[in-house]
Amino acid sequence: MPFTIVAENCTGCTACEKRCPTKAISGDPKKAFFIEPALCIDCGACGVICPDEAILDTFKNVTHVLKKAQRPIAIVHPDNCNGCGVCVDVCPFDCIYPSHANGPQYLGKVEVNEKTCVGCKLCEEVCGWEGIYIMPAEEKVPFLESLGHEAEAAQL
Repeated sequence: MPFTIVAENCTGCTACEKRCPTKAISGDPKKAFFIEPALCIDCGACGVICPDEAILDTFKNVTHVLKKAQRPIAIVHPDNCNGCGVCVDVCPFDCIYPSHANGPQYLGKVEVNEKTCVGCKLCEEVCGWEGIYIMPAEEKVPFLESLGHEAEAAQL
């Protein structure tokens, strides 16, 4: 069941349209927007940004705006990622890329541009090695430290 927009609540701010990774949301500024059910992947990227509480999730619950640190982003698991690039290919915002530290003999790792990642879950779904996870940005440091790795706070 795809996300939906409550037309009476939508002010046409365009925030959801800009954030949607599959271009499922369309409309005219300052008018109610619409989500094309066939294109919606139920990722929730639109709901965490909507200031009007005009988006209903798959269970018909009103979504709420999240602060940047609470919004989901992709986090690379440093031990599981093998740098295969499947996540790079599927990312609709091109925010996942091969690490600059990768060498010609070894695929290495991938990195995430956290400023452009919307946490749409496509990368996590295609990764066969549990090498990338979607979680709130504020959980990045505790997650990586629990694995024994040093971590910097998410770059939002």
